[in-house]
Amino acid sequence: MEKIVYKPRSAREILIEMKNTSDLVVELAYASLLFESKEIAERVHELEQRMDDLMYHIRIMAAVAARNVNEARKITGILQVAGAAEAISNATGDIADLILRGIKIHPVIHEAISSADEKIAAVKVCKGYMLTGKNFHELRLPSTIGVFTLAIKRGKSWIVPPTKDTEVLLGDLLIVRGPGDGIDILCKMAGVHRKAGLLKTNLPIIRYALSHMRDMSSVMVDMAYSSIFIGSREIAKEVRKLEEEFDKLNYKIWLETLKAAKKERDVARLSSVLQLAKCMEKISDAADSIADVVLRKVELHPVFARALSETDEQVIRVDVSKHSQLVGKTLGDLNLWITVGAYILVIKREEHHIFDPGRDMKVLAGDSLIARGSYYGVQKLKKMAAG
Repeated sequence: MEKIVYKPRSAREILIEMKNTSDLVVELAYASLLFESKEIAERVHELEQRMDDLMYHIRIMAAVAARNVNEARKITGILQVAGAAEAISNATGDIADLILRGIKIHPVIHEAISSADEKIAAVKVCKGYMLTGKNFHELRLPSTIGVFTLAIKRGKSWIVPPTKDTEVLLGDLLIVRGPGDGIDILCKMAGVHRKAGLLKTNLPIIRYALSHMRDMSSVMVDMAYSSIFIGSREIAKEVRKLEEEFDKLNYKIWLETLKAAKKERDVARLSSVLQLAKCMEKISDAADSIADVVLRKVELHPVFARALSETDEQVIRVDVSKHSQLVGKTLGDLNLWITVGAYILVIKREEHHIFDPGRDMKVLAGDSLIARGSYYGVQKLKKMAAG
């Protein structure tokens, strides 16, 4: 095993990289399944190894920084969150292993990932006048159409992840995630047509449960981080409630998969459903571990909150003024993913929390919106909410 060399870095830099890498590796793992790509799966393992290196550095820094009991208490919170990020990374490595070990992937997994609220797509740049020659800072895809670029395949090489200075070239294959509408716009910009996925299996309960588990685990991670960032025990409690709902879906997946095994010709292929469910459960448990820091009122070291606020994707809470242009409009009308590049996770209305609100939900004056998106996207949302 290669020896890890310790190079002094600030805790803030390491935590920012851990959060960004954790977000990226989850989406790449699902992409490796959707496209059954060994190349993407190998990139997942490279990022997983990077997470191991970062955890090694965090542990060394914690040992050095804990000069007294008070400092030790603050450091334990960072270690728990960093450990949860590492657990998420390990779970994605297990997902990638399904591809690397040559395990047959059941078509219902493709259908579930494709039918999730947040889409993953591969977009080839065929007509580049709107994209080619421009870097991602100029394009600002996250804040204009809500689409994040996870990786670029250029010839036989990969760029994972692309930076803000990376230029898009003709022939590039972009691996992206975002809302269906945003990806449709990107396809038009790239000069290609997006093909709708066809349902090939007759397993609607498994498809729904897997799709919902994928969305729910992602929302749980976002909410868990936001509970720390804004210091909300209410949000942390809801993460725990969602974990209970997740466990129910997990039970349903196992039950329905065992039922389907009676009619399935290729049982080995069906086993991939259970292995994916097990990996998503680990991600759900990691989100609960992050929320647990808030629930136990562990005082966090100030460097953590500052680091979280500087990650690629922001999670913020904004209060809606009575003068805001958002008031009285539904989320469907606002279409914030496209117009702003931000996604509403939770609406707090008086003492109630509305989680993962639908398109028909109206925004009212006095609402508090918990949203995630690019830095520019959430800044736009702040201004809109303030009026």
